[in-house]
Amino acid sequence: MALLTWNDKHSVGVQALDGEHLELYEAINELYAAVLQGGERSLTGPLLHQVVNRTRAHFSSEEAMLAATNYPDLAAHRLKHQTLVAEIEELVTRFEQDDLTLNDRSLNFLGYWFNAHTQNDDLPYGTWLNAHGVR
Repeated sequence: MALLTWNDKHSVGVQALDGEHLELYEAINELYAAVLQGGERSLTGPLLHQVVNRTRAHFSSEEAMLAATNYPDLAAHRLKHQTLVAEIEELVTRFEQDDLTLNDRSLNFLGYWFNAHTQNDDLPYGTWLNAHGVR
């Protein structure tokens, strides 16, 4: 069972960023599947770190594209990224300190922020980037 189902509403219309979103989406689903199958911490820990690393890398490349086109809402968008990374890092810290068990409830947060961020925060910049020649 997948936590997220990819569809066109996740597309921002920029091939590179859509590809990164899909990779992040797949990493979240891989972690979710491992947790639901009762995966050991030795398996789920690296998958959780993979989600964090892909998130950071994606946010970095996204911000670079937005900066290159002088996106007017970059500062606010960057702040949202920082907040999301801090929340995910808190999840990782709690997991590593044995203060959190990964389960469907704790991972629903990842599904929620992925959908909310792509649909509410990322879609507006797609139009901006397209208008500035980024496809």
